[in-house]
Amino acid sequence: MSYNNLDTLLAFLREDLEPGQDRIYYAKNISNRTDIDGKEVGYWFSRAVGLYPQWDSVEFDGLEVERYRPETKATRWRVTRLEEEVRLVADGGVRWLDLTGFQQQLVKAVIEFENEERESPYGVQVKRSLSEWYGHEVTNAQIYPNIDDLVEMDVLDREPLDRRTNAVQSTPLARQMLAGEAEHMAHVAGLELTEAVADGGEER
Repeated sequence: MSYNNLDTLLAFLREDLEPGQDRIYYAKNISNRTDIDGKEVGYWFSRAVGLYPQWDSVEFDGLEVERYRPETKATRWRVTRLEEEVRLVADGGVRWLDLTGFQQQLVKAVIEFENEERESPYGVQVKRSLSEWYGHEVTNAQIYPNIDDLVEMDVLDREPLDRRTNAVQSTPLARQMLAGEAEHMAHVAGLELTEAVADGGEER
């Protein structure tokens, strides 16, 4: 079982459902559309509804999951995409934890490209980076709706390169959130962070 596959599953569900919409799924049908093994799909759904008491449940951020008609032999899952997906903090900002795992990795890919190449990537380059990280090809249906959501949250921005191509840029908010996450992880690991992401990597 892989948390990378969990991210893929969540991205698929968010793209397959409109806000407020619910749908009944068989694990096998999702497997056919995502290349995630059907047993693993069922495993993550079971974790989401707490069917494995020996393990902590997992949160399907922005989604509500329930076993559909559990009295029947067929194992089906009702998934609802919640209306309110962007939870705001008191000052009106978006938190790192408000992003899905896939969106977090997308933001990291954009910032990493900017830091290494000294320019902003376009969509195909982001797709290539994420495909390498996940170990399988990420689809356009996963990339572009999530970029749209992140632009709406002011986490990413777009800059037209020509009539057909836009560069994807990180915003100060994106770098501040990633810097905060880096500081948190360093603290958890008992390490001292010597460079800040938010200020472009200058020593502090």
